[in-house]
Amino acid sequence: MQAQGLFITFEGGEGTGKSTQQRRLVAWFRERGREVVTTREPGGTPVAEAIRSILLDEDLEPDGLTELFLLQAARHDHVDHLIRPALERGAVVLSDRFADSSTVYQGMVRRIGASVVRQLNILATGGLEPDLTLVLDMDPAEALGRAHGRNAADGEVDRLDNEPLQFHLAIRNAFLRLAESLPERIRVVDADGGEELVFERLLAVVTEVLHDR
Repeated sequence: MQAQGLFITFEGGEGTGKSTQQRRLVAWFRERGREVVTTREPGGTPVAEAIRSILLDEDLEPDGLTELFLLQAARHDHVDHLIRPALERGAVVLSDRFADSSTVYQGMVRRIGASVVRQLNILATGGLEPDLTLVLDMDPAEALGRAHGRNAADGEVDRLDNEPLQFHLAIRNAFLRLAESLPERIRVVDADGGEELVFERLLAVVTEVLHDR
């Protein structure tokens, strides 16, 4: 009997440890014999990765609506060519960000409107939603310090990391409000502490959800 596909997304502000916890959860599922597809947004396919390079270019300053249209184009390609096919063959798909990021960043913080963004998300994804969304939450000032250190170490430039602290505070608050409004799907995980401790908290949520499926 083919395993049921499972779609889990990681959300939260910059530097909260999404990529680290995603890697740990990949290993956990693979140890249990599951096929795991790991991906990110924007990105995951050649088209979406090309769009990612535009969105993160610090020499460009797209407004919120331009960001949103680029993200939705990337998301549509990502879902059609990577995520949905993987789910249909029974894989676990773990994505560093998905549609909730657009709802928060462009809809709530850039003030385009959460309802507008959600409608575009539905159009771009064909209505696909994660089975579980994990919001990694921690103090934005500390998280930004992590993000800047990471970028210095790997030579990557991320335009969003250069936004003022007030922007990142607004992002954190928006994610918490979104989680409060969708408690069946979105769970908040305290990301303060060592990565092993954070993973224990995260895994407790994941195993609870798997038990209920």
